[in-house]
Amino acid sequence: MASIRMPRDDEEALLPDYEDAGNTRTAQPTQAQRPHFWPKDIEGMNPDAKEGSVNSAHVHIRMAFLRKVFGILSFQIVLTTAICAAIYMTPGVKGFVQNNGWVLLMTLFGSIGLIIAMHIHARNVPTNYILLASFTVVQALTLGTLVSLFEVDVILEAALLTTVIVFSLFVYTLQSKKDFVKHYAIAYSFLGILLMASVFQIFFHSPAFNFFVNVGGAALFCLFLMIDLDLIMNHMNAEDYILACITLYMDVINLFIRILQLVAEAQRQ
Repeated sequence: MASIRMPRDDEEALLPDYEDAGNTRTAQPTQAQRPHFWPKDIEGMNPDAKEGSVNSAHVHIRMAFLRKVFGILSFQIVLTTAICAAIYMTPGVKGFVQNNGWVLLMTLFGSIGLIIAMHIHARNVPTNYILLASFTVVQALTLGTLVSLFEVDVILEAALLTTVIVFSLFVYTLQSKKDFVKHYAIAYSFLGILLMASVFQIFFHSPAFNFFVNVGGAALFCLFLMIDLDLIMNHMNAEDYILACITLYMDVINLFIRILQLVAEAQRQ
């Protein structure tokens, strides 16, 4: 007697596992392979997504990727916060990092070296996790040196504002159908202008000029956050979660630094 094949069996046969994330042909059946009951909302693909990208994979793979990226990013932010708090609340360490400029120089070169290493070993476990943790510690030392120059209420207000802005931008970008990646060239052009303005800021001390530079910097890194999140979802492979975490982490840190300076300037007024 012939067995009756239920639609649910066909659906489950088409579901890929997480290891198939980088292979779009495995992760998604072709139009001919899809049964008539294949639901569009479950497939949920972005038609503009690059083949092999996260958004071209099955919804289960996308959710697993997002959980991993946001989980690692949360760990990075918590670790950074803990190190910054330790530096701030330890007078000896606080005085040491403030009075020794070579510490910042060492962290700068260390960050560059670790970024290069992470791009090389982005998919090598556990090397990629070790490099990511090391990079986070180095960046936390740099940020801890900076925040040690500000009052506690300024730091907390800047952290709260950054959290609200980042969460809002994440929600907006993930549900938006807009192509933010097309603005990458413009964003990098403004980044070059911002870097030149920051150098000029060292020699030309003006509250008004500082305000405009910091506002422009905050707006620019908000744009970068949306562009990078769109880039990660529509152009990156699901196995590139380490590179995704580095990118988002640096966007958040740079945004926080600009907001911190704006809050401090506002309180001085």
